[in-house]
Amino acid sequence: MSSARQVTSRIKTAKNISKITKAMEMVSASKMRRAQAQVLQSRPYARAVADTLLTLAKESNVSLHPLFAEHKEGDELLICLSTDRGLSGSFNPNLFRELVQWRKKQPQGKIVAIGKKAVTFAQFAGIHIHAQFTALPDPISAADTLPIAQLVLDGYLDKKFRTVAILFMDFVNTLSQKPMLQQLLPLSADIAEPTISPAVKTEYLFEPSSSEILDKLVPYYVENAIFQAFLESKASEHSARMVAMKNASENAQELQEELQLIYNKSRQASITSELLDITTATLTLNT
Repeated sequence: MSSARQVTSRIKTAKNISKITKAMEMVSASKMRRAQAQVLQSRPYARAVADTLLTLAKESNVSLHPLFAEHKEGDELLICLSTDRGLSGSFNPNLFRELVQWRKKQPQGKIVAIGKKAVTFAQFAGIHIHAQFTALPDPISAADTLPIAQLVLDGYLDKKFRTVAILFMDFVNTLSQKPMLQQLLPLSADIAEPTISPAVKTEYLFEPSSSEILDKLVPYYVENAIFQAFLESKASEHSARMVAMKNASENAQELQEELQLIYNKSRQASITSELLDITTATLTLNT
């Protein structure tokens, strides 16, 4: 059995860990609420953009648009959204497991690594990094993701990339996040399922022409899709980190209680031993 001094030192360590993880849990909870509100508010808008693009695609010859056109030149590109810091539970492991599966299908593929963890993992796994972005602001804005979107759009139009996909953690709820692999380019004419009932037929008047609107809307759709993925990833990250820190705090508390019990038993055994020594000495003197 450990000495009382060692157990006391471990109890103190467990208390300090519990305080740190509790503070981190509270910080993550605050960021989580803000990130969740942001992602839930942005989803209807992202859906509306997709619906509008679908409507325009039906009215135009999308095969003529360069972002809808397929080509065989260039590399397969994946944008991977990870975190800059650890202590986020299974967030990064689940994400990288999906990244490994993508790599098996696209052995010569390149990635745009978002976050220090993605950069480190890609270097470890030998995945070619086309570009990397770290230390992005939190909360993130659409302006912060524009350089990434521009890099993707320019690369595809210049035929540097054959396809472009994005891998991120999709926010389901506080306790559940799942990896989502979404293709960005080339776009498809059935890019989204309409939210308007198919039984309702609506005639649209486009001003200027539908093809001109499409030229402006298609790049914006890609930019917004990337921004929405970032919002989903941020909400997932803060939720995962809050849950991880909550579990760590509870584990530290349980460890502290177990160590306290060990200390009490050790102390009780020590007192009992001292009483036996005193009793034995007293009996020896009386005889």
